[in-house]
Amino acid sequence: MKNSIPEEKIRAVIEACSDCDVCRHLMDADCLFFPQLYRLWDQEQETGEPASSRELRDLTDRCNFCALCPCPNIRADIIDAKTKFIARDGLKYGVRTIEDVERIGEICGAFPKMFNTLLRHRWSGSLVKQAFGIHPERKFPTFTQKDFSKWAKENNLHVQGHPDSKRKVAFFVGCTGRFLFPEVPKAAVTMLQNCGVEVYVPEQKCCSMPALLEGDRQLAIGFMRFNLQQLTEAVDAGYDIVCSCSTCGFMLKNLLKEGAYYSDEYQQTVRGDESLLKVPAGKDLLDGHREEGFVVLQKSIYGKILKDEGYFSALRAQDRIRVAEHTFDLGEYLEKLLQTGELSAPVKTFGGRMVYFPPCHGREQNIGRPYIKLLTLLPNLRMESIDGHFTCCGMAGIMGFKREFHESSIRLGQRLMDRIRQIDPDRIVTDCLSCRLQFNQCLPHPVSHPIEVLEKAYTGQ
Repeated sequence: MKNSIPEEKIRAVIEACSDCDVCRHLMDADCLFFPQLYRLWDQEQETGEPASSRELRDLTDRCNFCALCPCPNIRADIIDAKTKFIARDGLKYGVRTIEDVERIGEICGAFPKMFNTLLRHRWSGSLVKQAFGIHPERKFPTFTQKDFSKWAKENNLHVQGHPDSKRKVAFFVGCTGRFLFPEVPKAAVTMLQNCGVEVYVPEQKCCSMPALLEGDRQLAIGFMRFNLQQLTEAVDAGYDIVCSCSTCGFMLKNLLKEGAYYSDEYQQTVRGDESLLKVPAGKDLLDGHREEGFVVLQKSIYGKILKDEGYFSALRAQDRIRVAEHTFDLGEYLEKLLQTGELSAPVKTFGGRMVYFPPCHGREQNIGRPYIKLLTLLPNLRMESIDGHFTCCGMAGIMGFKREFHESSIRLGQRLMDRIRQIDPDRIVTDCLSCRLQFNQCLPHPVSHPIEVLEKAYTGQ
């Protein structure tokens, strides 16, 4: 099969990107992948020698799937190459351990006081970092005495409520919120309930982004298969899905449904003519004849290239579409409640100066900046948003913990950190808890999720 060898797959990416300047703007400080790609290409042109297998593997490992580059097919090919490398060469023990964030959270959360002491002790913490390939300077997060899942069950959020509720959401929390920062999903529940929304927390596993990023397809598919079943049942029961984590939202809204509209399963439900492909207008970059909200394409022309070959194509296409089309970012959902008058006025004023950083995976959902609109409603709050070329904190999820990636992680976020130091806010606000870990690593300023600020303002607590 073409490109079945990982070196061939990543080689195809180099060939496709070498003559394209679209991602040149990422060369400066925002990306590790493309600068290395162009260096390898220039090296090959100068020496006439092709890049080695080790160099190609190193190139593949540099992609953290921030999604800032504009070509989804290139990102998918990079992950496919990484997956093929892992299938052939295996995954390091340390990486296999830290990629399963949920398992770490459950184990350490069972005895949080003991593990927090163990990880913070100079000698034992150093041994743990050495054993699992974590950089010695990377700070460990704190595990809470009671994770969010336990709190949700104590408050009966794990069972569905009244079937006739006007608004009801199935809350997909994310591992970092569940195990490290439960105050964030708790604030989300309070805000939603304050707006008259019924909140249901279905059983859930990791969104699968860490496993996908590390090339562990089996683990990623297993997580998503479980989540898809739970979330499909919730949608069938009339629930919208809401994510407080931008990465989880990006996974469920974007990556999950890639290619699903091209599947035979979906096409059989929308087309009457076997010679045509019908895709919902706005769901595809291709232009064609428009008919009743669809772009209609000739299958003889596009059928060989428009296929359901996304990462999660092994899972039922209709379920993937159904979940994706019913998933909302928390800020997006609250903005919707504001527009319908269901979000009341804040009862508490705020002073001080905050800086808001929009995370990569939030920007990729094309929902604008809902939290900026919501936060600017708070009286006396001075809010500054970081835009432009300050695009990445550098954490990249679990990649920021790795020994070999840590220094690059800090360097990637250096301009952003310098900018925040220059502003010197009273508080940093970001809806990405991975970014929060990086800010806690690099800066002395307190960090909050926007929902924590909003919850205090709207409840007066």
